[in-house]
Amino acid sequence: MASAIVISGISGCNHKKHEHHVNEVVSHDEAHHHHGDGAIEISPERQEILGIRTSPVGSGDFGGVIRTSGQILSATGDEMTVVAPTDGVISLGGLTEGSPVGKGARIGTISSRNLGSGDRLSKALSTYEAAKKEYERDLKLSEDNIVSESHLDKSRLEYEHAKAEYEALTAGGITDGGIIVSSPLQGFIKSFMVKSGDFVQTGVPVATVSRNRRLRLRADVSEQYYGRIPSICDAVFKTSYGDHTYGLKELGGRLVSYGRSASGEAFIPVTFEFDNKGDLVPGSYVEIFLKTSEPYGGIHIPLEAVVEDQGVHYVFVKDKDDDDAFIRREVVLGLSDGREVAVSRGLAEGEEIVTEGAVHVKLAGVSSVPAGHTHNH
Repeated sequence: MASAIVISGISGCNHKKHEHHVNEVVSHDEAHHHHGDGAIEISPERQEILGIRTSPVGSGDFGGVIRTSGQILSATGDEMTVVAPTDGVISLGGLTEGSPVGKGARIGTISSRNLGSGDRLSKALSTYEAAKKEYERDLKLSEDNIVSESHLDKSRLEYEHAKAEYEALTAGGITDGGIIVSSPLQGFIKSFMVKSGDFVQTGVPVATVSRNRRLRLRADVSEQYYGRIPSICDAVFKTSYGDHTYGLKELGGRLVSYGRSASGEAFIPVTFEFDNKGDLVPGSYVEIFLKTSEPYGGIHIPLEAVVEDQGVHYVFVKDKDDDDAFIRREVVLGLSDGREVAVSRGLAEGEEIVTEGAVHVKLAGVSSVPAGHTHNH
């Protein structure tokens, strides 16, 4: 498969460079004839304590994989920017980034009382009340044809303009501290663009509020894989701040779109949308394994089963004649989807390997005495 991605340093290993592993690595045929030679013995009780689990090696359709990177983004409609409804000095009232807020909840207040231009709220209220009084007077006089239609229309427009301005200022509410800046949706404060004490002007962004309920995953795919993009059907990703691997299908994810041309940096965006069921941070960068529907059969095992030592990858195979013994077996790896990895050489279907707790088996092998001596556990 010309376009397959092989993990660096695995395929094409020069085994002559690892002669010090010869006595430790047992071939498939030798594993059945040299029981005890280099085997690591761990009692069933100890296996239970260490969480060592085994499973038989299976084969089947694995699918193609494109390994790349990308970013977690807020989904469309799940994020809104809050702007200043008026000029003035803003106070954020102790809120910080990450603080939860309800719809209509106060994010801060803006006051212009101590500014040279005067309190805008007081001015707007005075203008509104005066225009309302003037319009009501002209409306009454028009009934007796004392004012013209054009004068009444002008009076009405001035009143409606003053009313709209006042209502826009007070849409979020008012307090003794000034005009309230409120949240347009329930969620959390993603970021602040200003800090308490700053002077802000009307329309200036104050904060970003996100529901953090639905997120997007954008994968940046090299243009060399453009022909494979239509076969992408799923994705697995890992964050830089955690060990957990997330599968989009488990998160209710779906493929939203992909670009039809490369950007200036020769990458094509592939976008997924999913539910944020985990502790995922919008804006963070992630490692992504894009799974395709292309057939890639053969043996594949959990990544947890693989242990690496000085560039050599190996697994622990249970001795068929002794459930307490494990033999280290070097393997050559192929594609990985972030959770499982294909094995191109070193294992046969049906063999039982350690799939959980392989690191503990490795440590047990390092601490054990040489073969032929008494094992002390």
